[in-house]
Amino acid sequence: MSIVLCDPVLQFHRKHIPHLMEWYAANKEKHQLVLHMEFGRPLQKVQGNAVRVAHEMKASHILFTEHDHWGYPIDGLDRLLHHDRDVIGLKTYQRAYPFLPMCWKKIKPELSFLQKERNLRAFHPTQPVEETDLITWAFTLVKTSVFERFQSKGQNPWIWDDFPTDSHFCECCETLGIPRYVCSEGIVCHGDVAPEHLVYWRRMFETIQAASKTPPGIAMPPGDEDHNDGVFYRTEAQVALDAVRVHQQQVMVA
Repeated sequence: MSIVLCDPVLQFHRKHIPHLMEWYAANKEKHQLVLHMEFGRPLQKVQGNAVRVAHEMKASHILFTEHDHWGYPIDGLDRLLHHDRDVIGLKTYQRAYPFLPMCWKKIKPELSFLQKERNLRAFHPTQPVEETDLITWAFTLVKTSVFERFQSKGQNPWIWDDFPTDSHFCECCETLGIPRYVCSEGIVCHGDVAPEHLVYWRRMFETIQAASKTPPGIAMPPGDEDHNDGVFYRTEAQVALDAVRVHQQQVMVA
């Protein structure tokens, strides 16, 4: 069993290549990894080429990542293989405030991923493996057989238009009834902020927002709050802004 590692390097991030090479060296022999790295080429072309390589060498999987991720768990691939899903990826997060998880569920399940209406909400997985509607390429393992099914049905995820390839990929999966999963047993860093520092960066931004004259109603983009059924989640920004409103009301009453 061999696995193609797809790494499109569109821009250079100071941590991505050193971290990926360290991870690759530790896992190459164990998982018969074959690195498919291309520099400066369009994302969809590199990803499509990686799938073609996987088909030619009869690889069992393609492991996708992107140029601004790092901190790959050494046993991350072992965990994904253990769960044996057609499509499964490790958890990651947005590279900028509010640093929400980059896994989303549809608000209206009947709508396509390829439409302009805002229809996705980020959520925090509560289980080691949880189904998601949209998943990114941070560290996502896909069975080669998935792309064989795409081809047999005339589905092509490697299109670049107003929607990124992860949206096209998940739309193809949805059309063929292929579920996607996020695994929270490992986390991949995104951008310049490490996971252990997220809370401090979030508090910094929220403190600035709470102290500004920005109307409370637009402190957080609507619909980006955590979205788990039965779980009512309030961001630190919302708590801080509620405290500001209570204080203003007390001043007015006095």
